[in-house]
Amino acid sequence: MSKLTILAPAGSFAALVAAVQKGADAVYIGAKLFNARRLAGNFNREELQKAVQYAHLYNVKVYLTLNTLIKNSEIVPLLNQVSIAQQLGIDALIMQDLTFAPLIKTYFPEMEIHASTQATIMNAAAVTYWQKYVDQFVLARELTKKEVKEIYEKTKARLEVFVHGHLCISYSGQCLISSLIGERSGNRGMCASSCRKQYNGDQYLLSAKDLCMIRNMNDVVESGATTVKIEGRMKPAEYVAATTRAYREQIDALIRGREEVVSEEKMNELKLAFNREFTSGYFNDEKKIVDPTYSSKRGIYLGTVRNGVLQLEGDLEVHDGVGIIEKGNRVGDYVRAIYVHDERVSRAEKGQSIRLAMDGFKNGSKVYLMTRNKGQDPLSVSRKIPVSVLMTVNEGVEPNIKLITREKELDLTLPTMATTPQKHPMTAEVLTKELEKWRSEIFEWKEINVITDNSFIAKSAITIFRKELEQKLLDVLCPIKTEKQTISPPTYPKTENSEKKIHVRVYSLKGAREALEAGADVIYYDAFAEDLSEAMKLAGKKLFLHTPMVMVDKDIERLRKVVERTKPTGVMVNNAGVLGMGLNIPTVLGYQMNIFNDHQLQHYGHPAVASIELSLKELQGFQDKEKLIFYAHGYPAVMTFKETFDVSALTDKKEYTFRLRKTSTGATEMLYSKAIGTLQHTPEVMKAGITQLFLDTEKDVFALVSLYKKLLHGEAVSVKEFKFGVTIGNLVKGVM
Repeated sequence: MSKLTILAPAGSFAALVAAVQKGADAVYIGAKLFNARRLAGNFNREELQKAVQYAHLYNVKVYLTLNTLIKNSEIVPLLNQVSIAQQLGIDALIMQDLTFAPLIKTYFPEMEIHASTQATIMNAAAVTYWQKYVDQFVLARELTKKEVKEIYEKTKARLEVFVHGHLCISYSGQCLISSLIGERSGNRGMCASSCRKQYNGDQYLLSAKDLCMIRNMNDVVESGATTVKIEGRMKPAEYVAATTRAYREQIDALIRGREEVVSEEKMNELKLAFNREFTSGYFNDEKKIVDPTYSSKRGIYLGTVRNGVLQLEGDLEVHDGVGIIEKGNRVGDYVRAIYVHDERVSRAEKGQSIRLAMDGFKNGSKVYLMTRNKGQDPLSVSRKIPVSVLMTVNEGVEPNIKLITREKELDLTLPTMATTPQKHPMTAEVLTKELEKWRSEIFEWKEINVITDNSFIAKSAITIFRKELEQKLLDVLCPIKTEKQTISPPTYPKTENSEKKIHVRVYSLKGAREALEAGADVIYYDAFAEDLSEAMKLAGKKLFLHTPMVMVDKDIERLRKVVERTKPTGVMVNNAGVLGMGLNIPTVLGYQMNIFNDHQLQHYGHPAVASIELSLKELQGFQDKEKLIFYAHGYPAVMTFKETFDVSALTDKKEYTFRLRKTSTGATEMLYSKAIGTLQHTPEVMKAGITQLFLDTEKDVFALVSLYKKLLHGEAVSVKEFKFGVTIGNLVKGVM
């Protein structure tokens, strides 16, 4: 078996230590900005340095997450962060906006770039498009083993798959709902977890189970992937320790040539670390990954209360922590007493029927074991680096301290003069006790020797020495570059857009006809629609193919055949794989390509519908207005699912209803509860320098195209008919 690299999460230094100690080959961490878990602890400049030095002491690689969308105002800070990463010796950058990869490689050719799962890589064509600049691809979590294998066989690229932890129910974490309901962008690390809320009553219809593929490591190897990734930068160090250790043991067993059956005990350890029930995911052809019971940690299922008693499906002891779930609500506490046939006991075994004197213990409620550590410290550090010290103190000179660790020496002088003692001499025993107060997660004393003439030195000098010692030792063992090489900020051509155009997406021949009659300039029609040929005859050169965000390899091949057969005027792209096809026809990028900055426009070189998460002020700041198209009207897809549903809409607790719509590649889109309609704000959009509008119209096509066309040309018209029940989206507020 080829070696699998284990990539573990670290949202804090304690979690990083846990990952390294329990066998990770690499860890991924975030700085304070530009990472998709901005609500985690993350690392400042000094903490990043310590993290890299510590991990490298054990030959563990460190990957820095820069996996969010970047605004124009953030390009310089981003490039500064990249320069810091290179100076600190970061091994790879995990990025969503891959258009910066060529620039970074120009300055730092040895720096690895990994495509984040947020980059929505789900087909070989997308890998091919980026392969010149990207070293490793974190694939969409919705892909099956067969689809991953097909990508590998076509590209031979280094592929990475998630194997454990939280699953975003929306494809590759592409989600707009957080920004539209509360200015918090999931694409910028501020997800509001709308998928973990209740819909259509008390059920968590969008709450995915947690991924657990520990029993499927052979399948991962057969797929061609070489890195397995554990999710969890928002989770505590105990979770990182438990998951990393479990996968390390399993993979090592496979390397030795004997696949171990994963014991129930090991699965329970993983469940206690964190679970929402486990699924082996779409990779292993699971059809449903949602569990509507409860959206947060639940532990090990102990059974359902029936007839006033709980028949245990696992052992339970007094002082264990349990959670009880009923109708989507959970209460939890430590077990104070267990009753078996009205007799109070301290422990009950699987199969016994018990009662618990706890809130929520009623018929129909589900009981879960939440905590049990069997008296062991899950964060015990088994490997610390030994340090030997010789301290020499002589009156009239500054004390000298010699340190030896890993065959390297460090010679230090305390900035205080040894003097004649006034009352109590500083004996070797006293100084040894002062040195023994040193505590470190990384190092430990192997040997302490003190030579002194009993002169006096200030204890405060030793205290400062202890505080600084860990970093001084790290700097000796893992030196950091003294100079930072900076990346020169790129410049972008300043263009004005004088051409006024209405771009409209339609969903039927009737819609295409109305768009044409109303004078639309470009009409987009589903590339896989059965009546595409009729639509092309109707709309002629104005018709462009519309391609969806979700496209695996079989869809790319379907599209290739459609293009060969129909020879379209142009295409709207929402998946980078279409760019990798080399179609050589006019191309427009859709809003699901997340165009957030001028750098993307320059790299792609195509007109683009800007991200709907940008405010008008931010759009006004773009240099290249000629290629910019504004999303003016329509119901945007706020989430896109592989999961199937037996309902046509989802209604949340605030009575907002989100319609579900099937795409031509089999995905399900969840549409926003209100249409975006900027209507009377069209003059402001034009004043910002944007003169092309995009309309996403399922009905009222003629009226809407006519209305926006008049607004675009400065005519005074009434917007009353379409003004109510719409939102201006992020036109003013933007996102954090």
